[in-house]
Amino acid sequence: MGNRISYYSANDLKFRILKICLGLLLVSLFSSPVLAQDVQFKKEFYFGAKGGMVFSRVKFKPNVEQNLFTGNSGGLFFRMISEPHVGIQIEFNYLQKGWEEKPLTGQTQNYFHKLSYFDIPIMTHANLGKKAFRFTLNLGPSVAFLISDSQGMYPATPGIPANPDIPYWGKPIDSKVDFLFTGGVGAEYHFKKAGALALDARVFYSLTNLYESKNYGYDLSQTNGIQVTLAYLFRLNPGKKD
Repeated sequence: MGNRISYYSANDLKFRILKICLGLLLVSLFSSPVLAQDVQFKKEFYFGAKGGMVFSRVKFKPNVEQNLFTGNSGGLFFRMISEPHVGIQIEFNYLQKGWEEKPLTGQTQNYFHKLSYFDIPIMTHANLGKKAFRFTLNLGPSVAFLISDSQGMYPATPGIPANPDIPYWGKPIDSKVDFLFTGGVGAEYHFKKAGALALDARVFYSLTNLYESKNYGYDLSQTNGIQVTLAYLFRLNPGKKD
């Protein structure tokens, strides 16, 4: 019972963090007209496309020895900068994440589990710099919907053993929807007439367990990792700032 109580307390804390992030996002949006009353500023609207790599693992409790799992990511996003240096960014991404377990004693193969998601982050965007070069910060919650669930052994074999040593081997994850917190920093170079090129590095942490504790005995099974992407942005309302 002690472990179960601590697990739910940790989960409550994470959802409180998510609520705080949503609150900060709403405050930044609704306060922008007030803050911008005395500042002459031309809003900026961008549409962009990006692609990159994801390096992830799963936090298990009890612990599971792992290597970083490498996946792909790509997507489209919309950004509105509603006041100087602050705005909102909404993304629609394809995201691969998962984990790779180190071989058990007496084995030579790694077990891997790959999860593909349709990911929708809604983030507060902030930037520093008025000229061509800008530093950026993106922070906020994300919801992801499972598209595909695959697993296997590496080096490749015909499939998962018929009687696996680990109970979840060969089984799909229990949760089809993932709630995450994500945040990162980046840098952008804005061309005079041809949009902008952006490099972004962010971390993400899932608030949702992949497996139900009652099914497999793991109190925690949450994905976390790093996403690195390169993007190109097209400004939708080009022109000089007032």
